[in-house]
Amino acid sequence: MAFLIIFLLMNILKMILVFCMVHIPSIEAQQLSDYKWKNRVVILSDKDADLKNAKMAVKVISAYEKELENRDIILFLHNNGTLYTTNSKVANIKDTPIIPKDFTGYLLIGKDGGIKSKAPYPIEPKEIFTLIDGMPMRRAEMKSNN
Repeated sequence: MAFLIIFLLMNILKMILVFCMVHIPSIEAQQLSDYKWKNRVVILSDKDADLKNAKMAVKVISAYEKELENRDIILFLHNNGTLYTTNSKVANIKDTPIIPKDFTGYLLIGKDGGIKSKAPYPIEPKEIFTLIDGMPMRRAEMKSNN
């Protein structure tokens, strides 16, 4: 009987160890480069603590939900070295030197990880979509979807 209990406890401990090995890396901070080749990233940066300009830009660009999804675009807010999700929660992403510290405006980072556009507010979603749609990778995506 004691052998059976020890055997069961050992199996439970093994399962806990495997679970920890699989899930602990996801707890660590990500890099923007984790999105490379998967997503285009739009960073709405604001040097003011209230993020007024960035939050206004979120409202403007969020109206284009389908266009964002079709182009694999994800949005982040940036302020004082910290990235936030669009609902103002701190994103678990390490700060990156690609984002200027005192910049107010938006950055478009392509799937290849390069900055494709950097402009002050107001944000013009249709201009961003036109820029993306002119990129070779996007044209290939559109061809393969047809």
